[in-house]
Amino acid sequence: MTTVYSTNSYTPNRKESPVKTHWSMDRTEQKLTLTIDCRNGELGEQLSIEDAENVVEHLRQTVHEAAREAFKHWLLQFESDADVLVVDGKIYRFKIVAEKEILTKFGHVTIPRRLYQQDTGGPAYVPLDEAWNMRGQFAAPDVRESLLFLVAHLSPSETVACLDKVASFTCSKTAVQNIVDEMGDYLEEHEDALLENLRIAEELPIAETKCVAVSLDGVNVRLNVPGPKKGRPTERPKDDASMSRETASCYKNAMVGVVSFYGDVPKKAKEKTPKRLAGHIVARMPEDKFPTFRKKIETEIRSTMERLPANVVKILLNDGGTNLWHYTDAEPLYDDCEKIVDFHHTLGHVSSGAEGIFDKGTSAGQVWYRKMEGTLLSYEDGAERVIRSLEYYLNSYEYKDSSRELIEDCLTFMRNNVHRMEYKRFRDNGWPIGSGPVEGACKNIVKKRMCQSGQRWSLGGGQAVLSLRAIVKSNRWKLFWNAYKRHACLPRLAQTT
Repeated sequence: MTTVYSTNSYTPNRKESPVKTHWSMDRTEQKLTLTIDCRNGELGEQLSIEDAENVVEHLRQTVHEAAREAFKHWLLQFESDADVLVVDGKIYRFKIVAEKEILTKFGHVTIPRRLYQQDTGGPAYVPLDEAWNMRGQFAAPDVRESLLFLVAHLSPSETVACLDKVASFTCSKTAVQNIVDEMGDYLEEHEDALLENLRIAEELPIAETKCVAVSLDGVNVRLNVPGPKKGRPTERPKDDASMSRETASCYKNAMVGVVSFYGDVPKKAKEKTPKRLAGHIVARMPEDKFPTFRKKIETEIRSTMERLPANVVKILLNDGGTNLWHYTDAEPLYDDCEKIVDFHHTLGHVSSGAEGIFDKGTSAGQVWYRKMEGTLLSYEDGAERVIRSLEYYLNSYEYKDSSRELIEDCLTFMRNNVHRMEYKRFRDNGWPIGSGPVEGACKNIVKKRMCQSGQRWSLGGGQAVLSLRAIVKSNRWKLFWNAYKRHACLPRLAQTT
């Protein structure tokens, strides 16, 4: 008789019943009692911190030793005892029992596995490894998840140091990096499918959402590739090598996008700022004209809007960067968006204009700046009023070149974006006017993790970390890992004859 196992639920027949709780608990209790008895003979009459720490450590080792033994006993119940297996239409015969050391959350466990091979040689087939996604892996799936989650927050070196203090398992920095690199390669090929499955299972704040705001921004990342040197050329005599304008590394712009869900403005709020309910982040390493980022943020936007009612308002909220506005103005996806320039970015330009008119740090400049801030928020034509005020001061007084340049730069910015400065209308409708979520994402996703002292990134290595970190900061980790297990952990079809 031939038994066929589905690739979605491959489970070899158990040769005996599951591990019984009493077996595990009895053995553990015996070892714990023995540990305490042995330690009591070594302790002094007075309790000390050292005594308590030593007892806790011995108890921990005892519990984990029992757990490793119980896990090994349980796992081997799923081992195949067939002499011949058919995999993908090919016949594999039992060859040897090969041991494999596996890193579990209780430490290393050595598992004897039955190895099968074709008569003509070639790669082996190990049913036990296939059954729980351990083909080519040294760490159990839950260990890999823990390591990936930690690396989304910490460097591999910091991850190892953290494990040494708080976990019952550890591994080398190189092993951690290999797991991250493997996941990075997997995500580059399968991330779109994973996220699509994730979105199906994801619950959105549909009932509370009044508007969705899309914000895009860029942030510098240091790459481990040659590039132009920043700053002024050196003027002191040096050798030709030091005079070169090329360096071993360079800074380029990574892209970050956030799709934020907003509800009503809280009734007791001092400012008319709507409550932010959730946010989904897309982050990509530097790329010329950012085509991959564009594709992924557009997919996120479409998927979001498809699941929300038609009356939810779609907002595009960016700073004044012309490259992003050129992209969004040319992309039909954003045609039905209410578009606005980040209010705080606008105030930054108004502040520069005040400095040009009144000089830096003057009380008159502060008064004018606050008046223009109130004008932008209080009048539907607030931007036009600010422009008229700037034009008046520019044309009525003489300024030194640097001051005139500040005023003219502010005027140019206001004129170029006047149609995207309807701050009063946005506030009256309870819509956001600040791009804080994407500014925060640039800091928390990129700067905190990838711009530490001495860090330089390859495109692939950096993207692996960015993708994992964006998933974590979007509160999607559990959904992501469940989708990954369903998508990536399918064993190959096996038949016994």
